[in-house]
Amino acid sequence: MNQPRRINKKHFILFNNNGVISSTTPKDWARANQEHFNNYDFTNSKNTPTVNVIEKFLVENLNYHKMENNEMVICYAYYKL
Repeated sequence: MNQPRRINKKHFILFNNNGVISSTTPKDWARANQEHFNNYDFTNSKNTPTVNVIEKFLVENLNYHKMENNEMVICYAYYKL
């Protein structure tokens, strides 16, 4: 029996947290790093960058890599996982 595919993929950011590999959601990462998103004030969902904007910023500006399959998207700052 085939398992149903996820309609929406789960998104994760992997990062170095003082020597410990940590995981968070893109929006939580952006909230903790608001200085990278000057056009947003994070007061509500309309004033918070979308997951696509956040992931694009990570890949284009912080040299993150992006990997995805049918269920999830992972952005990471490591050479490989």
